[in-house]
Amino acid sequence: MSDAAEGWDHDLVPLPDGRVTEVLTHGTATNGTLVWHGGTPSGLVPRPAHARVCDAFGLRYVVAGRPGYGLSTARPGRVMADIAEDLPRVLDHLGVDTFVTMGGSGGGPHALACAALLPGRCRAAAAVVSPAPIDADGLDYYAGMGPENVEEWKLAEQGREAVGPWLERTVAEWDDLSAAGFVDAFRGTLPPVDQELFTTEFGETFVAGLRKAVSTGVEGWLEDDLALVTPWGFDLGAITAPVSIWTGRLDRMIHYEHSVWLARAVPGADLHVYGRHGHLSFLMAHMPDVITDLLRKAGLSGPHRTPDGGGR
Repeated sequence: MSDAAEGWDHDLVPLPDGRVTEVLTHGTATNGTLVWHGGTPSGLVPRPAHARVCDAFGLRYVVAGRPGYGLSTARPGRVMADIAEDLPRVLDHLGVDTFVTMGGSGGGPHALACAALLPGRCRAAAAVVSPAPIDADGLDYYAGMGPENVEEWKLAEQGREAVGPWLERTVAEWDDLSAAGFVDAFRGTLPPVDQELFTTEFGETFVAGLRKAVSTGVEGWLEDDLALVTPWGFDLGAITAPVSIWTGRLDRMIHYEHSVWLARAVPGADLHVYGRHGHLSFLMAHMPDVITDLLRKAGLSGPHRTPDGGGR
């Protein structure tokens, strides 16, 4: 079925256990497919900035809604590794064989799970401003993390009954959420370079994504939170697909030391730390760089035309 936004296609893909996955795609894949894993919470909305970059590279852009978000059936108890069960069904449905993947924030572990568990299909993966596992040895997990994130994730560590009501209260205040309102609510987690983004096209798209993520309730966000604070279900040290790790030194949502830890944990991973960017501004400025690196690692060609930025 076609999405209301021109150039975007929306579909529901059936899974063997009776669940469905909501999928949003853009582009024609003249140079391959990019699978994008959005942050937490993550709703499927057309992202013009992503589309422009992927069009420049000749890539088909694919986003599969994680369980519990939007029209994707919930999967209580899921862990990061479970993406390797659902995504191949989506790709088969779309006629996609191999792909490159990138994930931002809470999507980062899902991109790494693809690299670990789908090595024959995932040709390269990038984790952008990603958290490390909750049991990361030697990492002060909450150091440098904004107060809003710390509160949410520590509640998640206590379980569904603790974090669920917190999410419900948060979402109850989002009926008239604006870009400026989001900045006011999360100012402690957003450095100035991130706050500035909300005066651009990014702000409207970001808020639309939040609303879509919780349009059918908080279950997807809740399942994401619980997956973030439990073991991921795969071995980072066993990854053989090419991986790059990207972060901004000004990140207050997930401190850049998480990316440093991940780069040490994944064999052969490249680490890229940019000093002037935060959690949200990094990808807006450097999505073309990330994709260029992905395609090089995958042995594919560069852009068909000059990309003009990225987005979350």
